[in-house]
Amino acid sequence: MEHVSAETADLLVHTPTGEAVRLGLLWETKPALLVLVRHYGCQFCRAQLADLRPVWSRIEAAGVQPVVIGNGTPLMAEAFAEETGLAVPLYTNPGREVYDALGAKRPGAIALLDPRVYWNGLKTVLRGFFPKKKQGDAAQLGGVFLVRPDGSMPYAYRSDLAGDVPSPREVLRVVGAEAAAG
Repeated sequence: MEHVSAETADLLVHTPTGEAVRLGLLWETKPALLVLVRHYGCQFCRAQLADLRPVWSRIEAAGVQPVVIGNGTPLMAEAFAEETGLAVPLYTNPGREVYDALGAKRPGAIALLDPRVYWNGLKTVLRGFFPKKKQGDAAQLGGVFLVRPDGSMPYAYRSDLAGDVPSPREVLRVVGAEAAAG
């Protein structure tokens, strides 16, 4: 099982209003499910959050705090929260230190040759999610991480390419909320 270092816990993220928050505060009293999105114009990220919207309450009922982290400016984060109707805390990390510390990937230009990226893109477009203006670092991939108050990280999903995200069912399984769904 992976662990989050004290240095990682001391990293700062910002609220959409620009207030700095120590990352470790997000899981200090109960586990946190960190959902790192690629950037605020990302069609895949908007689709992922739309898929997670119906299960946020189940995640919270399991005693886990869902948190979304992006890497654009606080102003971009604020617009993203409004556009997506995000009902869970949103933070931003413009310098991407959190992404680096958690091992989120940054593929090279060759990744654009992977047909799965285009297949993922087509699937999101067919669902009504279109690419928007880049708002953050478009080369940054995201991930989903479950971090407990003791810093242990029993789940770390690092996206391999754009649109590669765990399903809501997988996320529910991870937080132990699948029993509540029945």
